[in-house]
Amino acid sequence: MKKLTGLCLAISFIIVLAACNQNENTTGNENNTLNDTNDVTNHEENANNDENANNGNDTTVNNSSVEEESNNEANNAATEEVDTIDNLTLYFSDDQLMHTYRVESGVSVAANEAGALEAMQLWAAGPTHEDLYPLLPAGTTVDSVEFNDDVAHVSFSVEINEANFGSGGEVMMTEQVAMMMEQFGYDETVILIDGQEPGEILSHMEYSEPIPANAPEDYEWID
Repeated sequence: MKKLTGLCLAISFIIVLAACNQNENTTGNENNTLNDTNDVTNHEENANNDENANNGNDTTVNNSSVEEESNNEANNAATEEVDTIDNLTLYFSDDQLMHTYRVESGVSVAANEAGALEAMQLWAAGPTHEDLYPLLPAGTTVDSVEFNDDVAHVSFSVEINEANFGSGGEVMMTEQVAMMMEQFGYDETVILIDGQEPGEILSHMEYSEPIPANAPEDYEWID
């Protein structure tokens, strides 16, 4: 009887030990599974972070490329050559107001509105040749030159109203202005005073219509 009891106790003890080992193995497996899951999650997060970083770098590179391209276009536009009129021709009358002559200025100007204004200011300054005569009254300035469609608009200061050159001189003056603008590709010119249509200057001519330019070959060069 005692031997049977001892055998039963031994078997019970073995069963308890086996159960404890099974619980430990189960807990260990669960811990290992959890660790594996954490490792996968961390790996995915790292991959996402790397992808976001790469996307950020790509965006920075793209933005830099766009900015660089814009800067290059701006620099190209700024450095693009502007057409010029070399050795601008000036037109002046003789001191008898009988003929208009062509004169080489030796000056080059841009073939745009700014260059046309510079050209008109050179003309308004008068001739340096002793046989030629300025037609604008003293103090007259060229205020602006604008190109509208196919017509040039040249505006003088109000001092031009003080001109005293008669009808023949007035015709010469308007012809010379039109010939100055012809060099910029405009065959018709409107003359303004203080930005407005003058109607008449000295009651000799009507200025509501553009003044046509003649052929440059119609005028002789002066030595």
